[in-house]
Amino acid sequence: MEKQNNTSIRSSISTNNDESNTNDIELTLHNSNNIEKGDKKLADQLSVNSEIPKETIEDPNDPKYWPRKKKNFILFIISLAGMVAPLSSTIFYPSITNIENDLKTSRVLANGIIGVNVFFMGVAPLGWAAYSDVFYTRRNVYLASFIIYIIGTAICGLSNSIWLLLAMRLVQACGASAVLSIGAGTIGDIFHSFERGQAYGIFYLGPLVGTVIGPVIGGYVTDYLGWRWILWILAVIGGLILILIFFALPETFAPPTNLPNPNNTTSNSRHRKRFDPTSPLRLLKYPNMSLVIVYISITCAVIYIQNTLAELSFADIYHVSASTVGLIFLAPATGYMIGSIIGGKWSDYVLMEAKKRNNGVGYPEMRLHSVWIGCFFISVSYVCYGWFLEARLHIALPIIAMFTGAFSFITVFNSVSTYLVDAFPGRSASAVAINNLTRSFAATLFTFISVPFEEAVGIGLIYTIMICVSFIGVVCLFVVSYKGKYWREKINSRIDE
Repeated sequence: MEKQNNTSIRSSISTNNDESNTNDIELTLHNSNNIEKGDKKLADQLSVNSEIPKETIEDPNDPKYWPRKKKNFILFIISLAGMVAPLSSTIFYPSITNIENDLKTSRVLANGIIGVNVFFMGVAPLGWAAYSDVFYTRRNVYLASFIIYIIGTAICGLSNSIWLLLAMRLVQACGASAVLSIGAGTIGDIFHSFERGQAYGIFYLGPLVGTVIGPVIGGYVTDYLGWRWILWILAVIGGLILILIFFALPETFAPPTNLPNPNNTTSNSRHRKRFDPTSPLRLLKYPNMSLVIVYISITCAVIYIQNTLAELSFADIYHVSASTVGLIFLAPATGYMIGSIIGGKWSDYVLMEAKKRNNGVGYPEMRLHSVWIGCFFISVSYVCYGWFLEARLHIALPIIAMFTGAFSFITVFNSVSTYLVDAFPGRSASAVAINNLTRSFAATLFTFISVPFEEAVGIGLIYTIMICVSFIGVVCLFVVSYKGKYWREKINSRIDE
């Protein structure tokens, strides 16, 4: 019986070994109801959008079939490591004035401590992702990046010049940012497509927690110990995570099964990839990538406008102190954390339901149908937020809008990021790195122009205009959800050329 069922399942897999079919073989399990419980694991292994050769299915070393506890522990480690980058950025918010006075510099250069960090957290993952995807390693990237992070952080703590501090903040950002893209690659390595939405939601809790606790820790440390102690604390945190990775995190990257024979030097010279830090940028020529990130970039711009203007808006309209503004930011932070968990489960649920309605056939674009509710509430939340402030309504109303906007954004972001992992197998780290890069550019740009933008059009109109622009991104997502499968069938065979 087992042999019969296994043969039946495998017979539904295309025998075409071309790369173009690897990421959406659209396995049909019409006879899954007849599979005995003993064969359920095999059916799960033949998941939504992966072609799994017989030898891989029977290989217990395949990371996707590792014990659940082992995979969850790996997820915990990369989520913890992912906390470091946003923590290193937001922890300096309360200490900018102290640094400005201590190093006798200008406010613009002092603010550059944040700007440089945010910018290079978007740029550096391109190199890390390219290295990881070309040399088939995640673990070595984690180890190297945290060593660089610790060195940069320690020198920051010793800096007596704003220019040295800015330079080392660049190094620090390059080290901390690797996890933001490689973490998504690790999730793609160890989880099946129907598990990745929830896994990505859990992974992103780390960066979200770092964002929330950073200003709180930074404020207290600056007041009681001085701003340099922020860097010593970050160096210790980085060191502990480095030790944890070294002793507890295994290599998860399973190289493609169609690699050339290592003993065949002629074949190797013809097929070996070369390391190119800019190679992830080539993914932008594929509409599955370029159209998807349009919406995320625009909505990130809206969020950074809100982050930049919130202190001015609430202080001017409601006459609250800076510490109260800090507490107000707990509203979107809570929305991010709750939405990260619920959004991940919702994304996986929509994918599995769509697969059932399609006679057991699944492909990555089905996941994008989980974003429409979130897109709607993002629009409503931020338009309402702007006009609540413009009308000077009760302070609870814009705070509620901040929560619903953050909750809705993270559900959409979760689904889109997981789609990129599903749609670009073998290049998942590069795909997420491009997503991070465009978000970083949007954040940097609108952090600088938000104040003159508001002065020109007003607090209500600024959010209305940005949401109207975001409708372009919604159209892009809609197009990809219906045409993406067709495009992938044409482009995946050329993705590594």
